[in-house]
Amino acid sequence: MKIITSIILINIIFGSSNSFSQEDSTRASFESQHLFTLSSGISLHTVRDEIMSPLMYRGTKIPLSFMYRFRGIENRHTVLLYYDNTELNSSITKTYNDEAISHYVKNLNLNFEYSFAKKVTTLEDFNTACFLGIRFSGMLNMRNYYFIQGLSHESAEQMTGLGIHVLTETTIQQESNNFLRVEINIPCVSYVLFSERYNANVSEKFDDIDLEKNILWQLFKNGDIVTFNKLFEMQADVSYSFFVSNHIGFALQYRLQYYSFAQYQDLFHARVLNNQFLIGLTVKL
Repeated sequence: MKIITSIILINIIFGSSNSFSQEDSTRASFESQHLFTLSSGISLHTVRDEIMSPLMYRGTKIPLSFMYRFRGIENRHTVLLYYDNTELNSSITKTYNDEAISHYVKNLNLNFEYSFAKKVTTLEDFNTACFLGIRFSGMLNMRNYYFIQGLSHESAEQMTGLGIHVLTETTIQQESNNFLRVEINIPCVSYVLFSERYNANVSEKFDDIDLEKNILWQLFKNGDIVTFNKLFEMQADVSYSFFVSNHIGFALQYRLQYYSFAQYQDLFHARVLNNQFLIGLTVKL
């Protein structure tokens, strides 16, 4: 009886140690990653601001983007900084010595984004993990319209929003760090400045601004909270990351960003479309 009891205890001990070792090896099969990516490429802008002009303005520029990503076992964090400064031309833009002199736009585009997502399911047959979370974003699109020499007007949208973040990650090869990402972001509620404009320089909210006080603070406190009633924005990203060593890799990315913002009793709209084709250098820690 003592021999049988001893055998059972030994089996339990070895069975427990084996299960713990298997669990540890499973946990060690995926390590958390910190990815830093610096990207550039081509950015194609299309803008139509009905308050300023009925014309559509287009242009191409080389942007700069910096992204930090944390890839955990069950969650993802992403921080993005984006900048470009583009000249946009219309169908009636006049040039002299290959330089625009009338009916063109100088467009400054700045973006900050933070997103968090948690794994909700895994599609084992496709090596794909699905995540759902939120995104916080801040965007400034500032434009200076040059109609003729000596006559120009400024226009802008500044939006800070909170919305839905959907993410899928597909591992291209087993036990590989190469992966394909697909992201969709839709802001649900935003705080916007420069709202309720009814011509190039005038807004109902800004008529009582005191120029002797802090103008930035007055602009900020006169913003509006809007949802889909005034602002529709959508962003989609597709990126592929592959590594040539343990710590160095490259990222190929396509991003589509579109928004339509209603102004002054929904009579006017500012519509902006941005297509980005980027290639980046990635460092993994």
